[in-house]
Amino acid sequence: MKRYKLPFSITLKRKYNEINIEQFLPEREEFKDHREITMIEIDNDVHIEIGKFKTFHIDHSEVVDLALRFAIGKHEFRKLAAQLIDLKKNKISI
Repeated sequence: MKRYKLPFSITLKRKYNEINIEQFLPEREEFKDHREITMIEIDNDVHIEIGKFKTFHIDHSEVVDLALRFAIGKHEFRKLAAQLIDLKKNKISI
């Protein structure tokens, strides 16, 4: 099998190396006016999975923003999403 290589180098860095879910919501709200409206096309199955977050009073845009902002893997996303659910649950019950 032939390996393909890009004819240039790419350096990818996370926007945030220290991921802190407690800072996510306040920061998201603070920069609300600076965010662009972005159309994202997602598969119907993914849309159904994201819809499960509605049960926990989490908006679809918060879930998508969490994934896009941190460019994280599946395991890390699940962990942060669980923390976000817990954080939102505690805010609602207060």
